[in-house]
Amino acid sequence: MEAYVTGLNWFLTFLPIAVLLILMIGFRWGAAEAGPIGWIIATIAALTVFQAPLTLVALESVKGLWAAFLILYIVISAILIYEVTQEADAFEPFRRGIERFSPNRLIQILAFGWVFASFLQGITGFGVPIAVAAPLLVGIGVRPLYAVIIPLVGHAWNNTFGTLAVAWLTLKEVTALSEADAAVTALYAAGFIWVISIAGGLLVCWLYGRLAGVREGLAAVIPISLVQGGLTIVLSQWNDTINGFIASVVAFALIFVIGKLPQYQRPSVVRSSRIFTDVPRGEAAGDELPQPQMGVHQAFTPYYSLLGLTFGILLITPIKNALEFFRFGLSYPETVTGLGFANGSTETSVTIFTHAGTFLLAAALIGYFTFAAMGAFRQGSMQRILGRTLDKSVPSIIAVSSLVTMSFVLRGSGQAEVLAYGVAEVAGGFYPFLSPYIGVLGAFMTSSNLASNALFGSFQQVTAQVANLNEFAILGAQTAGGATGNTIAPGNVLLGTTTAGILGREGDVLKVTLPLALLIAAVIGVVALIVA
Repeated sequence: MEAYVTGLNWFLTFLPIAVLLILMIGFRWGAAEAGPIGWIIATIAALTVFQAPLTLVALESVKGLWAAFLILYIVISAILIYEVTQEADAFEPFRRGIERFSPNRLIQILAFGWVFASFLQGITGFGVPIAVAAPLLVGIGVRPLYAVIIPLVGHAWNNTFGTLAVAWLTLKEVTALSEADAAVTALYAAGFIWVISIAGGLLVCWLYGRLAGVREGLAAVIPISLVQGGLTIVLSQWNDTINGFIASVVAFALIFVIGKLPQYQRPSVVRSSRIFTDVPRGEAAGDELPQPQMGVHQAFTPYYSLLGLTFGILLITPIKNALEFFRFGLSYPETVTGLGFANGSTETSVTIFTHAGTFLLAAALIGYFTFAAMGAFRQGSMQRILGRTLDKSVPSIIAVSSLVTMSFVLRGSGQAEVLAYGVAEVAGGFYPFLSPYIGVLGAFMTSSNLASNALFGSFQQVTAQVANLNEFAILGAQTAGGATGNTIAPGNVLLGTTTAGILGREGDVLKVTLPLALLIAAVIGVVALIVA
């Protein structure tokens, strides 16, 4: 292997990633535009310098497209369930319910920006928590800048196992982890994620009232972070698909219990918080807020359905076994490059009726028909729902397909190994500290932990292998870094500033979230350095 790690070869393997960085950061291209360029460069290098036959590149591209299909099934279904709920205006009862349950402003913003935002990440993701939570926070009087910052930080911990674990499943796809190895990796990832959860809750309290806010919020932050982080660790060894979903649901229920504590049933001890406007929106000039026509539980119908489907099917063994009988997939022959890099024969399959995307799709349909029976939709709702879903899905389809396929081409042609050897030789034993920063970089580039894992997952794995490091800890740090990177991801920041009405102030947001992201990555890196 070392014979092929020349300066030229290493440069060519790094070129697709460098081009992505230049196009996305320097020229502000999106992943949908830059991803195909990276795939083309990786393909050209595979066919020429790495002497990969055309059949190998074609097979690796098919593998990538298959993996992308399984991911995108979840992505599109997640967008659909959000659009159904949004079209029915069912998020308004959520806002009213949380606002009524406690007069304490700190608990309100923890409920909206930390607990509810991460709950949304548990079931939808892809920027939805920011797009929903930011205007809701503005609606209860939070200044728009902080209304963007708070959910960015609050939802980050659930970016690996949330959205029915789509980012985690992507990491498993591109690294081909066995079930046993995946369980160990999930344990490391969940431990790192706990750091992000605690940091999110404490930062919200700090922004609200500095040390006084932290002291007041500890009675809420400690038990909620125990649920978020502790349950994520426990469930990582049981079912990674609904791990983040369950953790966020339990935390969401817990905030209502905590809000009834005596200290949170009275106004906050912080009388003047800089994150709030002087008068909450809707209370000025005697404005009367309209009463919701839909109850909280009715509004929650799609998510109750999702909970019932996932638990009812995955926990009832006879039903699960019966549905898993229906599976389909592809098989691939062994391939070898002209330089001797070999890929063994493999088979991939999916049980479509127990797939996370199917649960989301079914819940979206149940929600749609329920809301329609309640008269919550206006004429043309179906067309608007499908239109918005399509508009949001197209960029994701292009970005995920190209990035995942590029990752498979890099790995199958031997480029990932050459790149990994080169980095390992330079970084040496210090590499584990850098591993979460690579995840942060990937999320910043692509605005997605999913795409970060697709882009850098196999690279991190091979680097750990050639440097004789603990690859499970390195991969855990990769996806935890990707989750942290969502606090600075341009797409998420832009969604927040747009929906909160402060478009153009993205730099002000990053002044707060960037130092925090770098600090959290440093903590994860130190731990990874010790255990890897």
